[in-house]
Amino acid sequence: MNAVACSRIELAMTALAHNQSLITFVDGKANSLLLMNSIFLATGAAAARSALGLIGLSLAALALLLCVAVIAARGVGLTCRDPARLVFYQDILLRRSPGDYLADLRDQPEEAVLESTARQVYGLAGIVERKFRAYRRAQHVTLLAAGTWVANLLLPLLP
Repeated sequence: MNAVACSRIELAMTALAHNQSLITFVDGKANSLLLMNSIFLATGAAAARSALGLIGLSLAALALLLCVAVIAARGVGLTCRDPARLVFYQDILLRRSPGDYLADLRDQPEEAVLESTARQVYGLAGIVERKFRAYRRAQHVTLLAAGTWVANLLLPLLP
């Protein structure tokens, strides 16, 4: 394998790893929001007697669903076997045996591996973008739910 091809494939693999870490990051953040909204829902049932309490519960329920949408955001599934796709576990397991994987690993031209990896990097970046977009929505609605939750707690204390 020539040095330029190795360098480009290494860059693409670094981009894959970076984007995968962003997915892990945003999923973790969504899980935190999921926990917060679960607390709002669990503790807000008694407050649902007031209009503000009902709004708060509705916002928390909506935010909870938006958090699940973050976690569930995925890419388009693989529709056909590409022998140059060598990275993700699904690609590996499409082979019948470790020997088939090794054969594809050895036999694929550098350019085919580079092109396939570039398509995978691009696809993964799309997943990251969808997850962050969904997370921003969940974050905004959670902020509104938290505000109504706090207001609901403080309202009875006002004279």
